[in-house]
Amino acid sequence: MKIHGLLSIGCLAAIVSLTAPTFGSSGTAVIASRGAVALNGQPSPTTTALFSGDRVVTSDGGVATISSPGSTVLIPSNSQVVFNGGALDVTAGGASISTTKGMTAQVDQYLIAPATDDTAKFEIKRTRCSLSIHASTGSLTVSGRERTFTLAEGETATAMPDSATDPCPDSAVSDSTASHNHWKWTMIAAGAAGAGVIVGAAAASNQGAPYCGTGACSTPPSVSPHSPCVCPKP
Repeated sequence: MKIHGLLSIGCLAAIVSLTAPTFGSSGTAVIASRGAVALNGQPSPTTTALFSGDRVVTSDGGVATISSPGSTVLIPSNSQVVFNGGALDVTAGGASISTTKGMTAQVDQYLIAPATDDTAKFEIKRTRCSLSIHASTGSLTVSGRERTFTLAEGETATAMPDSATDPCPDSAVSDSTASHNHWKWTMIAAGAAGAGVIVGAAAASNQGAPYCGTGACSTPPSVSPHSPCVCPKP
């Protein structure tokens, strides 16, 4: 009788282990929701499993946190993301990612990834007509079809569509349907505004870039779309 009981318990444990979500794998996570949060088009439970391909949408007042081994993602209100295991596709709004496992983010044509050691903390803000990436901890590599550049810790990259070739869509178009092939980038170095600004569609950080002339530094950053330079400290 005791042997039969032990066999029954062992079989039950094996079944549970096969059917339970494997949160240690790269394609699964846990999402904790507060407020108006939808998961794959349905109201999200307060806490539930998240799998690769799942879409998360937060409305006004809604906030979600995705936790997977080595990575945590905070999704603010009015955002749309698709969880793809070790990557996050940000289609609208924003996300704050902290990772020690090399989690990446995709925004339009750009892939944002930790530059070294798979460790970084960074924030992304995506609107219909702008894109901002901030490297809070560690450096980032931002790779796109047209250019690749590195953001050092503390630096911010902002971009707007190139109005000449890819105008911003009408305001009636939602953030999630706005996609641009040509962005004009501006890099802002760490520290106060006077710490140095890279002007134009730069492909690198401010290291090694020449100083701008006085005319460039007294006009908006978009004046030098092809020759990045650094404005000297005042």
